[in-house]
Amino acid sequence: MSDAEQFSSSEVQKLQAQLREIDEQSKEGKFVTADGGVPAGSEEMAALLEKCLRWSDVLIAKKYAADSVLRRGVIPESFRPTYDILFRIRNELEKLSITQAWSLREADLFDFQRQLDKIDESRINGNWLDDDGKPAELYVQRTLLYLIRRSYAYIYSLMISSEPVSEALLPIYNQLQTLKRCLIEVKNSGGVQSVRELYPYSMKLHSIDNMRQDGKFMINNDIPEGQGSVSELLAECFELNYELRVAAEEQAEA
Repeated sequence: MSDAEQFSSSEVQKLQAQLREIDEQSKEGKFVTADGGVPAGSEEMAALLEKCLRWSDVLIAKKYAADSVLRRGVIPESFRPTYDILFRIRNELEKLSITQAWSLREADLFDFQRQLDKIDESRINGNWLDDDGKPAELYVQRTLLYLIRRSYAYIYSLMISSEPVSEALLPIYNQLQTLKRCLIEVKNSGGVQSVRELYPYSMKLHSIDNMRQDGKFMINNDIPEGQGSVSELLAECFELNYELRVAAEEQAEA
């Protein structure tokens, strides 16, 4: 969801409740069978659940921030420098999330995190103050908090995806990076006119997915490093492809 106007907070909260119910079925962060065993894919499910919960929090914060700014107007000059810094950090992290994260240095992320920590810790009693000691209005506070939370979410995601990808998996990883960029470009340009236009992307994704054995990418009977990064990137591509397909189907029915 690229625009806050496309969803309501209540919709996300309902989905959050369903996620909480699923989370309650896990034990110590793992999904187990009736006899206490840990089935294959338990860690992947737990990671996906955590990602969904994290994103739902971000979406709700985004909705509050967007609605508040629309109601009250632009950010006041007294808080504009802080807003500009957070907006820049958010945009830079967003760009990093769609480029080759495997080449990212953790030190780069720590620099962003230190800047965010400094701004976050500058709050007094939970709010930011202007030069005269007056607290920020609620819509300003929500906007700044959204940018901080969104940036932290990007950092968390990038730290996971920046795990070393072995040379053996780089060809697959690079193909998925290219697919992701293409799908994002298609989405940003307005989507597709028909589902048929997505066939080349779908076929390529399924061909890569079919390379896995028991959920792992095997190279000469070995399990190379970077499985998590490649699997997460593959899932993101499938998600983008699905969003484009649904949008095309809805457009065709309209």
